[in-house]
Amino acid sequence: MKELREYQNRIVERAIASNKDDIICLPTGGGKTVIASSIMEQLNGVVLFVVPRLELIRQAQEEFGDVDIIWSDKTSLTGKKCIIASKDSLRIQYKKLPADLKEAIHEGTVIFDECHVSIKQTHSLVEMMKPKRVLGLTATPERMDGFALLKGEDRIHKDGVFDGLIQEETVPSLIRKGFLAPLRYYAKPIDGITDVKPDNPLAEELSGEQMMGIFDDNDIWGDLVESYEQFGKGRPALGFTTTIEMAQIVVNTFEKAGYNFKVIHGGMSIKERRELIDALRDHKIDGLVNAALLTYGFDCPPVSYAFNCRHIKSRPLWFQVVGRILRTCEGKSDAVFVDHGDSISEFAEPDCALPILDELIKWRADGETKEEKQDRKRKRKKVNDVLHTLQIIDPLPVEMVEVTTEDTLSRMMRIIKRLTSENADLSEVIKMLKTKADDLEHQKQQIQREKVQKDAELRKALAQNQQLQAQKASGTIIRRIDKDLTFEYVKQHYIHYRKQIEQEFPHLTPFQAHEMVKAQFEEDRNDLPFLFDEPRYLRSMEWWYENYKDRVRYYAERA
Repeated sequence: MKELREYQNRIVERAIASNKDDIICLPTGGGKTVIASSIMEQLNGVVLFVVPRLELIRQAQEEFGDVDIIWSDKTSLTGKKCIIASKDSLRIQYKKLPADLKEAIHEGTVIFDECHVSIKQTHSLVEMMKPKRVLGLTATPERMDGFALLKGEDRIHKDGVFDGLIQEETVPSLIRKGFLAPLRYYAKPIDGITDVKPDNPLAEELSGEQMMGIFDDNDIWGDLVESYEQFGKGRPALGFTTTIEMAQIVVNTFEKAGYNFKVIHGGMSIKERRELIDALRDHKIDGLVNAALLTYGFDCPPVSYAFNCRHIKSRPLWFQVVGRILRTCEGKSDAVFVDHGDSISEFAEPDCALPILDELIKWRADGETKEEKQDRKRKRKKVNDVLHTLQIIDPLPVEMVEVTTEDTLSRMMRIIKRLTSENADLSEVIKMLKTKADDLEHQKQQIQREKVQKDAELRKALAQNQQLQAQKASGTIIRRIDKDLTFEYVKQHYIHYRKQIEQEFPHLTPFQAHEMVKAQFEEDRNDLPFLFDEPRYLRSMEWWYENYKDRVRYYAERA
């Protein structure tokens, strides 16, 4: 058995001394399976170790040594003290087990690895086996749905099977002690992304289709290779996407730039996945891009660069994703995480902008009521509003910036100190802040007015489109409606018209210039050999209004 670190010894001692059904909470890479192995050695009776996925059986077997396994046709029961099973295999095979083994499990201990996953299934297994004691292992003892891991009487506790939490260490404490790699976290804010609701109301993140649209609208595809070359070139890399389709696009993007990246996903065999991970570990490939797969149980310490193409709204899932690259190994000085999906905007707190490095992190293992969740979301919105105001007063660069643990209050005080040093009269500073706040409110009102106008235009366009489609069906119209030609016409003419207008009328606001471009397009309609598809036309115009400056800069750089 491996020699335990000091904190691992403390956790084992607490678990052995307790008779309770405890969750052992330890960050990814902190050695949960080592702790479990030591606990097994000291417990009396049979210990059943349950993992959430089949491929984790092999990892547990390598850690624990000579064990029995419950795994469909690979089941091997020879009377060993430790038995390993996946949740699904255990559910299917349990009734077939010998009566004496069932009794031994009933009198023994069951340990659930990644115990925050599938708590209903965990509860059903515990009810079926009724073991003498239950222990859990996880780096993230809470759930986005608000249901508790701990026992209780009300609705949110209905599937809880644990009594309490054993937590000795956090990510920053293990980094300080040299047991985890120092984390450097980079992100580029995506305006308004926290207000986007997932396609599936129960999902922990935005869908793959939503993320593809966000990457298109915000020109993020080009950031992937650029950020890798800036922060991670030469490092084994791990990418996170939600779908296989997006993972393949990401891989193609890197391959066009000359890098050897591969897709890894759940549809592959365990053998195929192991071969790809081994290739990454041995530096035979530059990176793997996984489709919602390697969020727990992934063990490849040499990986020191990860990039996120998901927008995650679940704090446990976000912790699990970031934690994948924090394991230490020879030659690894730090770990770099680049958040292209701006997930950090969901979790930055007033007192810590990067909560995975929060020394005082508090987990919601006891669940969260609907009222508590709503209250937390209200507070979260206030924080976002403050951060948005701070961004106006003291804007961060639009490029990738490093996110640190600096709290919002400290940033505000730093800004005020800087402003007062520039402006000795504090009253003038206060006036300036008030003016900026008034400007922000004015901008919000203007945006709302423009939104109302655009909604009205869209309704009108839809009605016109229906009318034109009816005319087309009746044969009273010769020119046909063409979505592709509409898109191409706007794409090819918008910048040209806008530049001409701004040169002739330099004092126009962007919105006024945009309206004049629209007027020009209205004049063009009658002379075109096709009819505008109205919804496509309005969406294209809106996109160009939002992205005009970025595209002008992009074409200028290419020229």
